[in-house]
Amino acid sequence: MDTTGACDRGVKLPLYAREGIPETWLVDLPNARIERHRRPVAGVYSERVILRPGETISPEAFPDLVLAVESILSRPEA
Repeated sequence: MDTTGACDRGVKLPLYAREGIPETWLVDLPNARIERHRRPVAGVYSERVILRPGETISPEAFPDLVLAVESILSRPEA
């Protein structure tokens, strides 16, 4: 979300929570972090965790899949 942070947080995230999407990740490239939102309750995610390089993240649906945050944040070589 280089330039779409306001829309992602203000529009998409509430829509996903209202629809019961169990988990959403916002990949914040400018700030080198991933925001993990889980457990929607009454249209709002009740759990928010910020993860940075050096940490790992796993989707709740696939807990055995462990990803390094920096591998998600890295940009492919041109």
